[in-house]
Amino acid sequence: GNLPQRTWSVAKSIAATLVGAAVQRGETDVTTSAGLGDNEADPRRAITIDQALRMASGRYTDTPGNRTDPLYYGGATVRETALDWPIVHPPGTVFRYANNDTLASVVAITPTFAAHPPRKFLDRLGMTGTVPETDHAGDYVLSSQVWSSARDLAKLGPLYLQRGQWDGVQLIPRDWLDYVSKPSGPQPEGEFGYGAGFWLFNKSAGIPGDTIAMQGNRGQYVVIVPSRDIVIVRRGEDPTGARFDIAGFTRDVLAALPR
Repeated sequence: GNLPQRTWSVAKSIAATLVGAAVQRGETDVTTSAGLGDNEADPRRAITIDQALRMASGRYTDTPGNRTDPLYYGGATVRETALDWPIVHPPGTVFRYANNDTLASVVAITPTFAAHPPRKFLDRLGMTGTVPETDHAGDYVLSSQVWSSARDLAKLGPLYLQRGQWDGVQLIPRDWLDYVSKPSGPQPEGEFGYGAGFWLFNKSAGIPGDTIAMQGNRGQYVVIVPSRDIVIVRRGEDPTGARFDIAGFTRDVLAALPR
């Protein structure tokens, strides 16, 4: 319903959408450096925004899934926790799911937020009950710390189904759906592919191959099926260690809806 709750990693897809908005305004390019590293000679400077969105920065992360408890719960800041990890693989060669990569992509577009804050973008979509949190220094924690309702999350789907058009205005590039859907970086193991801030159902039998999804840690999902013009939102509270079968659920919903 309308009660905002933590979205967990659904926020990563919101982050990718905000990067798209900055690209549409001509304020960034995903092929440019994400600005990591101490100077131009630092090998981390070669990591692009695109590679950060695709979990392919090649940076070290301390745990699988890159737990960021000091940031999420301990009062640390994005810049203290997410930006300084060393490179262990050439950028663009290894998939490693990492909160730090999403956070780096957001820091890269932070200069655009003075004129175009996330709040303004969300309000345009009617997501007035959605709260993007910042750390105490003012940086957005868009890897996980966004609070939203099921109805608000459902509004992100039509933005992609409408190819970035909203009330006659192009808010994200017309080809941004293609961009986030493309498995052009190194891919994860398992049943889902990964695009730019979105999971891909490109290997899931019985589901259209263009299906993309925002997926949260405890059972939050926004599934977008462009070829069927359908958005599916599932929000639950799954116990630790249990995974809701979102692919099976998607198959069942699509089968139940008229073509």
